[in-house]
Amino acid sequence: MQVKTGDLKNNLSKYLRRVRETGESITVCDRDKPVAVLSPLPPEQAEAAEDREWLKERERILKKAKRRGIRLTIPKKKPRPMREIFGETTVAPDGRTDIKTIDLVRGGRDY
Repeated sequence: MQVKTGDLKNNLSKYLRRVRETGESITVCDRDKPVAVLSPLPPEQAEAAEDREWLKERERILKKAKRRGIRLTIPKKKPRPMREIFGETTVAPDGRTDIKTIDLVRGGRDY
């Protein structure tokens, strides 16, 4: 796929999402001449970048908590998303999800 620099500038998020989701590379053209390639990172590099981001955010939070006198324990490795642990939301035959059923039982009360 080829994209012009102006279109890339105006729709960068869309193209980055496409690269991330499909894994395809995008050739960037300036005046119809290829000048760059936008391609996904290899999985090990993507994971390493994500780990670095997690560690930076972890350190930022720990420093902020320390300044305020709060003791925190934050894991060094990023936790898995809850959906990976518990699976996807269950949908009943009538279309209700777990949370909708809980709301129905509570009758609008917020405990």
